[in-house]
Amino acid sequence: MRRSESGRITFKAILSLAFIAAVIYSGVKIIPIYVDDYQLNDYIYNQTPFWVTQHSTAEAILKNVLAKAEDLDLPLAAEDVTIDANTNKVAVNIDYHVPVDLRVYTLQLHFTHSNENRSI
Repeated sequence: MRRSESGRITFKAILSLAFIAAVIYSGVKIIPIYVDDYQLNDYIYNQTPFWVTQHSTAEAILKNVLAKAEDLDLPLAAEDVTIDANTNKVAVNIDYHVPVDLRVYTLQLHFTHSNENRSI
């Protein structure tokens, strides 16, 4: 009887399956956070021209950004957002961390976004 036909699972196979399971588990925990962060960045990029033309205040912009982050379940606080809004320019800067619990390690994902738009 050859070794591969014995029906036994080797230590190498068990280790390989454990590694694959760990990669899948990490992906399930991390990838949705990157997707939500991308959606937040896309929202800011698309809304900044409207905020300039509507002459929105910094408080109104902050309220909109925080509401979008809450919809996406991102832990964004008012201290993480810097807004410079005047009559002809809106600049939004975001810098925040998202902790990801991976059971054996807590991963800190750091995200930074910046967008500026000026009126014509």
